[in-house]
Amino acid sequence: MASAISIGDRTAPVSPYVVAPSFRLGYRPALDGVRAFAVLMVMAHHADVPFFNGGSLGVDVFFVLSGFLITSLLLQEWNQTSTISFKKFYLRRALRLLPALFLLLLSIEAFALIALRGARFWEIQKAILAVLFYVSNWFSMHQPYRLGPLSHAWSLSIEEQFYFFWPPALFALLFSRLRMSRLACVIAFLCIVASIHRALLWTGPAAEWRIYVGLDTRIDELLAGGALAAALSAGWGRLKSLRQFVRYSYLPSIAFILYLVARPLPPRIMFTLGWPAVELCLAVILFRLIAWDHTTLHSLLASPPLVWIGRLSYGLYLWHFPIIQKIGGWTKLGLWRVPLAFLLTFAVATLSFYLVEQPFLRLKSQFKGAGTK
Repeated sequence: MASAISIGDRTAPVSPYVVAPSFRLGYRPALDGVRAFAVLMVMAHHADVPFFNGGSLGVDVFFVLSGFLITSLLLQEWNQTSTISFKKFYLRRALRLLPALFLLLLSIEAFALIALRGARFWEIQKAILAVLFYVSNWFSMHQPYRLGPLSHAWSLSIEEQFYFFWPPALFALLFSRLRMSRLACVIAFLCIVASIHRALLWTGPAAEWRIYVGLDTRIDELLAGGALAAALSAGWGRLKSLRQFVRYSYLPSIAFILYLVARPLPPRIMFTLGWPAVELCLAVILFRLIAWDHTTLHSLLASPPLVWIGRLSYGLYLWHFPIIQKIGGWTKLGLWRVPLAFLLTFAVATLSFYLVEQPFLRLKSQFKGAGTK
């Protein structure tokens, strides 16, 4: 998914147990493990695997994590240079996101030219353009599956729209010389405003998809990650009371997330109370991963298989839906469909990562800001 972000030198040390006064994220293998769990939840959900009815919660994980990582990088650049290079930021995003996306869209276009005719062919052309220009969430707002094999790309559009306006907005807040702790409070306040706005939009089932795919109704998740980044940059990772809260709440937070994956809440409850609760739980979990080191949770998430899956997560997210849609998901007479779909997804995502994404990722080093080494 779009939230897959390469950060820093993979050998950079992480201070044990305490966030340094000048917070620097560095590379955290456990965050790749978080990505792995997120993408596997989404894949299982779309394949109709039992006990993953709420697996779309993986998208929420990606949103919060993406907001956290992007904001952390921008704050690091600001702290070191007192500015943010928008040109370099957008070039890094393009190098990270576009090559793999182009490969997917070219493959869908080739399939359409060979196999589709008439109205279906032109619908795919519209879908490709909507995804290419990152407006697919608005394009499909009143028709959930109008995008066909690209129906999952609405989340990519939300993230890219966030990337478009958040760096300038954050720069404006930083330029106003807000203290970092006040910045964290301002971003948290914006989360609350967005949550209230979403709750007021609920008028019944007819509003469900509009709320589910709107930038204005999902932005609080991205901002929640941004608020966490600002809080850590302000040194909140050293606050004894906050650390005590996180120490005793991160396991219940994990349990709550897993419960929602298996037993999702009704849309009305999720849109009003569920998503804010999820954001808080994810912030607690990420705080635990950043402000501590060498815990059992770190050991689990930083295991080599999960780190590898996390690094593939963007490609896995891009390719899983069209492949599952073509092969089919979990059925009583076709249990083989899920492992076959997953195997093909991993195969294509692996080829995409090593042959397409990696060469462009290496170019990103030419456009790093001073705070994003």
